[in-house]
Amino acid sequence: MGKRLQYTLVLGVITMVTSIGVGATYVVTKDRIVQKEAARRMEALLTVMPGMEGAPAEVTPPETTAEDKVYKGQDKGGKLIGYATLGKAQGYSSTLKVMVGLTPNMNKVVGIKVLYQAETPGLGTRIVEIATTKTLWTMFFGGEKTAAAEEVSLTPWFCDQFKGKTLNQLEVVRQEDPSKVTAITGATITTRAVVKAVEDAIAKIKTAAQTS
Repeated sequence: MGKRLQYTLVLGVITMVTSIGVGATYVVTKDRIVQKEAARRMEALLTVMPGMEGAPAEVTPPETTAEDKVYKGQDKGGKLIGYATLGKAQGYSSTLKVMVGLTPNMNKVVGIKVLYQAETPGLGTRIVEIATTKTLWTMFFGGEKTAAAEEVSLTPWFCDQFKGKTLNQLEVVRQEDPSKVTAITGATITTRAVVKAVEDAIAKIKTAAQTS
């Protein structure tokens, strides 16, 4: 009984110290995490509303959670350039979070940016894959910069498909079609999830714009 009591006390002390440590770590890092998430959202807003000047204005009520806030952006002259918000949808193995920008009349997608995904490596993760023309030869030995190399997008090729799409063009197809959203081979579920997340964001924007 003596040893059992001793082990129980030791285990209790370890558990208490661990709990205090976890709590202290959370308190210390909480503000930093919030700031980091805010910075990521702002970066995403600038991506999906290019040309925005200054901080975006909130369209939704102040008590709205950070992930449900709808924003509107303006250019230097104060002209409305579009709306943006975060859309969510269940993918193959994670809940996808996608920032979506719409034109002022809310009938076209300006751009999207995936803020969170934990899909299957090599398949679903291709939604954030950036195309490149680099080869082993150019990486190790260099070479002349070509026009094609200069035109390589710095945004994921999959996300680029959504630019300029009207709402009725958000349809997933298996064969490449510039007027639709081409599915990633072997990751159709993830592809459809991104589209659903975009549609979720569009619905939130329209609701907020109508009630504001």
